[in-house]
Amino acid sequence: MSRSLPFVLLLAAVAGTGCDTEEIMGHGTPVGAQFVVGGAAAAAGITISPGQTIRIEVEFVDGNGDHLNDLEDGHYASLTFSPPSLATVALVTGEPFAFDVTAQLTAGSGFVEVGYGHSPAANESEFGPYTVSVQ
Repeated sequence: MSRSLPFVLLLAAVAGTGCDTEEIMGHGTPVGAQFVVGGAAAAAGITISPGQTIRIEVEFVDGNGDHLNDLEDGHYASLTFSPPSLATVALVTGEPFAFDVTAQLTAGSGFVEVGYGHSPAANESEFGPYTVSVQ
């Protein structure tokens, strides 16, 4: 029994660390985020019409600008608009990187920041600010 104890402790240590096993799991560490709006990549910020609701998907990228695929399991994203009245955000059920965003009713501009993490708070890393225009 004493031979298996070190293995059990190692397994428990690895299982409890979240993404300390990123190389084993096949993904790197995000250093930025990109947006997909309506199925198309948003090149420079987000533009939305007053009162319109759009689906925004967040794609995280590594230091080479490559998309980090298969990252959704055990990871979360958040969107924080500034000013907060610029838009409302609703997480798409079952999609930790997808949001339905509804713009304010009047034209305006501001920013959105993207949170990333291992809990629904997604507050371990933050990317942005990215420009948002309601017009």
